[in-house]
Amino acid sequence: MRKKRWALFAAARPQWGKTNEKIIERSRNVVVAIDVSRSMLAEDVRPNRLERVKADVADLIDSLEGDRCALVAFRASGTLICPLTTDHGFLRSALEQMTPDSAPRGETDLGGAIRASLTALDPAADDHNAIIIISDGGDLRGEALQNAALARKRNIPVFTVGIGDPKSGAPIPAEDGRGFVRHDGREVRVKLEETALK
Repeated sequence: MRKKRWALFAAARPQWGKTNEKIIERSRNVVVAIDVSRSMLAEDVRPNRLERVKADVADLIDSLEGDRCALVAFRASGTLICPLTTDHGFLRSALEQMTPDSAPRGETDLGGAIRASLTALDPAADDHNAIIIISDGGDLRGEALQNAALARKRNIPVFTVGIGDPKSGAPIPAEDGRGFVRHDGREVRVKLEETALK
């Protein structure tokens, strides 16, 4: 009798803890905007600020799992270097080639970095969009706040990462590779300007 009961129970194919549930996951879209101004060649971070940033962003790219990433280089304005993609090899290649010549010369413009980043992001996906700005904080145009307000209207968070020494700073290597940039006979030193990034 006991054997018959177990046979009937088994025939009913009972299941515990299993349900069919449809789960839709959406990937995130991240634009990483990197300051490539000449001040980023200062060597208070080894080997210099820009190369250190590139190494850290390469690690970030390696940690992406299905998320799309784009790269923007900025100086006087922002330039899209790599559109949103999940192709890590392409991203790394574009990242490795970044130099001060990757963006137009001129006064560093954090606002321009935000504008270029917003252009790279599809407004239809703003609930999954984010911007990361990496810089030593020099904002010589002063338009960062008004452009950050545009990002806020789209509910896109803007994260900032500062690099460099905020106290004593470091000299900027001269373009000809000989010595450092000088102004009025004095060596120009650049510090991390945390206030602009905050």
